[in-house]
Amino acid sequence: MRIPFSRKILTNRMHVLVHEDHTTPLAACTVVYRAGSRDEDPDCTGLAHLCEHLMFTGSRNAPDFDLALQKAGAINNAYTSQDLTNYYIVLPAKNIETALWLEADRLSSLTLSQNSLDVQKHVVVEEFKETCLNVPYGDLLLQLNDLSYQKHPYRWLPIGKMPEHIEKTDRDTVLGFFKRFYCPANAILVVAGNVDTGEIFDMAAKWFEDIPAGAKNPHSYPIETPGTENRFREVRKNVPNDMLYKSWLMCDRTDPGYFAFDLLSDIIGTGKSSYLYKKFVLEKRLFTDISASVSGTHHKGLFLVGGRPADGVSLEQANEEISKYLSAEIFGKTLDYDLQKVQNNGESIILERNLKVEDRANNLATSEFYNCAEDASLETDNYFNVSANDIVNAAETLFKETCCNTLFYRAENKDTASE
Repeated sequence: MRIPFSRKILTNRMHVLVHEDHTTPLAACTVVYRAGSRDEDPDCTGLAHLCEHLMFTGSRNAPDFDLALQKAGAINNAYTSQDLTNYYIVLPAKNIETALWLEADRLSSLTLSQNSLDVQKHVVVEEFKETCLNVPYGDLLLQLNDLSYQKHPYRWLPIGKMPEHIEKTDRDTVLGFFKRFYCPANAILVVAGNVDTGEIFDMAAKWFEDIPAGAKNPHSYPIETPGTENRFREVRKNVPNDMLYKSWLMCDRTDPGYFAFDLLSDIIGTGKSSYLYKKFVLEKRLFTDISASVSGTHHKGLFLVGGRPADGVSLEQANEEISKYLSAEIFGKTLDYDLQKVQNNGESIILERNLKVEDRANNLATSEFYNCAEDASLETDNYFNVSANDIVNAAETLFKETCCNTLFYRAENKDTASE
């Protein structure tokens, strides 16, 4: 799907993109900062996520950010990933300047009081406890990433490695992180909807161009390379059932080979018609559920396979069966059909993902972050250009590497006599 847009780079090196859609009364404003959990120190994690929270605590001219947006008829939210932090606002197009003013004000004049910091530290710590410590399998991905990466800061997730890191952080540390990564040279602004491109460029210059550029995040990170041996970890937790997860290091999101790996994960592990589900849930009844996915990170990502072994099936047996299956020739005569099926399904997902102006704004902003916004219009073609031979090569490259990361997430209260 083509997403037409215009680009302007302000004198302070902020990228501004505008996508016009005059069929809607709305406009969306998305700002992406090159500030993710990968940019944190391993001994002080969770700062990118904490800064996301602090961006809503008020600035010099808008002490109540949400109230100002409510008056403009807007909705807004944000998220932090391992690679970036994304803020978005959707409002009536006639009020779009309010969104730009608010974004510029909190970029240049965030209050960051000690009281706000203390409140948001508590909120983030409670969120860590709620999502990672107090629910079954909450730390599963934390465990898996820490096992899968040895050098790269993808070892931890945006929520952080442990709540103590946020509890111990101080205002100077947070302010230092904010000043380093929250600057125009490190930001991408996208406006989409019933707007005029020239007017938006003028508004962007009016509200953002006087803010000092700062330094663009240099993206200098340790290079993760496949290991020379399989890595294994077992944890025992108070959970209802055992879980098995396996991961392999794969290419980054901007690599041309990424699309073959993504489609491979769909063929073998998405839905009840996938290879893994049919083989291990329906045929062999070794699992009650199993799936595959890719992390899709800016740098080298992970190809993941995971599921719940059926009652009476040990983690050891389940792992042996999965490993044997993936290392064998798993594709038959129906591969062309299976590939066409997941390509068609992917196209429908991409089209649905671009129905709303806020989604198109997000796609343009993240594509500009990863490489260039033009890529947002090439996504469908990139998937349909993958051949069956590409899928076979991707599987052979991935599953025959010497390094596979295996996590046994064992239910400590289950009877292990059969193991």
